[in-house]
Amino acid sequence: MNQFQPVAGGVDRWVMPEAAMNAVVIADGGEALVVDPGTLPSRAATLLDAIVARGDRLVGVVITHAHWDHCFALGAMGGVPAYAHPAAIEELREHGEQQRQEVLGLAGPKTAAELRELDIVLPDTPVSDPVTVRVGAVDVELEPVGRAHTAGDLVVHVPAAAVTITGDLVETADDPQVAESGDVAGWLAALDRLASRAQPLLVPGHGDPCGHERLASHTAFFTHAVAGDGETG
Repeated sequence: MNQFQPVAGGVDRWVMPEAAMNAVVIADGGEALVVDPGTLPSRAATLLDAIVARGDRLVGVVITHAHWDHCFALGAMGGVPAYAHPAAIEELREHGEQQRQEVLGLAGPKTAAELRELDIVLPDTPVSDPVTVRVGAVDVELEPVGRAHTAGDLVVHVPAAAVTITGDLVETADDPQVAESGDVAGWLAALDRLASRAQPLLVPGHGDPCGHERLASHTAFFTHAVAGDGETG
């Protein structure tokens, strides 16, 4: 059963069944920001109900990158700003339907039925330069890192909680996977940037929170791949 899993003060994760993706909720002073609402509107609606039940009001949504398991449920979060890298918005516009068709081939009957019916909603607030969003009295820093895992990745820093939410730039559940629109050189640059700018605790797109040692592990993984045959899995 889905439930809030505390990460740090004011930051919780909520693991979605589809690809065990980490939706993250940042909350303070009766306000909440969701990072990556997941795949299915019904699951995002359950998360939103839980946010409201504990006394918080949704004030925004952040999409770290344009992959189905992170953003197809955006339509259930309507009425608030939805932030994303401009390239992620364009990628979802151009390839969202293709992603839907690919996932339908893997989904069970109930999930497939909801996937067919959902509207693929585009984020409406492009983030091309770093911007700070206020949640209650907490500053949340949105940092676009460009082409890495996908054509346009975005990370979320919560300095007050010493947490950075990385999307799929960091994974602890598996090795990193470069999307068709991604770039290994860009990912290595993003990892280097995170090593110098990220908060001590990282919340990955999939898997348990970790420290900066995972950045070094990913860097070694890609460096080995580039030095070898270029395959990244």
